Amino acid sequence: MDRMTRPWSIKQIKGMYEKKRTLSFEHPVQRKGGQWNQYQQSLFIHSLLTNFPVPTVYTTKSDDIHYVLDGKQRLTSIFAFVNNEFALHEDIPDVDGFMAGGSYFSELSEELRDDLLSSNLSICQLDDCTDEDIEEVFYRLNNSTPLTSIQKVKARMGSDVATQLNKLVSHDFMTSVVKLTKAQSRKEVDLKIIVQALMVQGNEYQNVTKLTENEVCKHAESLKSGFNTSAELADIERTFDFLLLALNEEDKTLLKPVHLPMIIRTAQKYKNQYEVDVFRNWYLDMTVRYKLGEGDGAEAYKSHTGAGSTGAAKVRGRIEEMERDFNNYIQGTK
Repeated sequence: MDRMTRPWSIKQIKGMYEKKRTLSFEHPVQRKGGQWNQYQQSLFIHSLLTNFPVPTVYTTKSDDIHYVLDGKQRLTSIFAFVNNEFALHEDIPDVDGFMAGGSYFSELSEELRDDLLSSNLSICQLDDCTDEDIEEVFYRLNNSTPLTSIQKVKARMGSDVATQLNKLVSHDFMTSVVKLTKAQSRKEVDLKIIVQALMVQGNEYQNVTKLTENEVCKHAESLKSGFNTSAELADIERTFDFLLLALNEEDKTLLKPVHLPMIIRTAQKYKNQYEVDVFRNWYLDMTVRYKLGEGDGAEAYKSHTGAGSTGAAKVRGRIEEMERDFNNYIQGTK
C-alpha cells in the first residue's frame, strides 16, 4: 500500500464532488451521512475560518474516482454550509470580530467566504491497496475511544483550572479511599464528581436543576471565568485532606459517585467545626443505618436515591437529608 499526502482547496474539492463527479462518498466501508449535529458542523466550519488544525481526509482512487474513506462528515458539512443549507450555531465564537453565530455562508463577509473556499485540507490518498487494506485502515482510523462530554469540556477550562482539578483528581482521598473502577477512571468520573461537589456546595445546591452530564459540563465550562474558582477548588482540596483522615479505612458504601458530592459537601461545611473522629463516627453510623434501611435520616436519604437520582428533587433531598442526619447525630451525642 502506497500513501501520498497533498493539499486540496475546499473550492477544488467541492468542484470535484458537484461538477466533475470525481469525488465520491459511496465506498462500501463508508458510514451513513448526517452523523453530526448543527453545533458539530458549525464548530468545524469555525475551525477552518480561524485556521485551527483539522484532521486529514483519507481517500483511495479507482477508475479516476476518489473515494472518501475517512472525512465524510467534514466534507459534507462544508458542502452543506457553502450551499446555504444551514446557518452557523448561535454559540459559535466570532471570527476576527465578525459575529458568525447564526450566519449562513452568504451572510459572511466576502473576505471570510473567500478564505473558506481557499482553505486547504490535507488529503491522504492510498494507492495499491486491497479491500482488506482499506477495511483495516478504516477500522484503525475509527477505533479510537471517543471522548466523554466532561473530557471534551476539560480542554476548554483553561490551564490554571485544569491544573487544580488534576491535583484534586490525584489526591489520595480520590485514589486511595474512593478508588473508582478502571472504567470510571478512564471516563474521568472523578472529575465529574468534583464538579458536582462544586455545584452543590453551601447554598448553591438550591440552584441545581439537574446533576446530569450535560449540566455538569455547562458548570465545568463556566469555571474558567468564575470569580472564586481558584479559592473554591482550594477549599475542596482542604476538604479532601479532612476526608482522607476521616475515612481512610472505613466502609465505602456511601463513597459511590451518587453519594460523593453530598459527602464532600457535608465535610466541607462542617470540617472547621468538628474533629475528624466526629465525622468518621457519624459516617459509620449512617452507613450502617443506610444499609439496614433503618433510622429516620438514613431511610429518608435512601428514598432520594435510585431512578431519577440526578433530578433536582432527589439531589436536593439527598443533600438536605444528609445534613439533617449529621446534625441529629451531633445533637444525640451531646
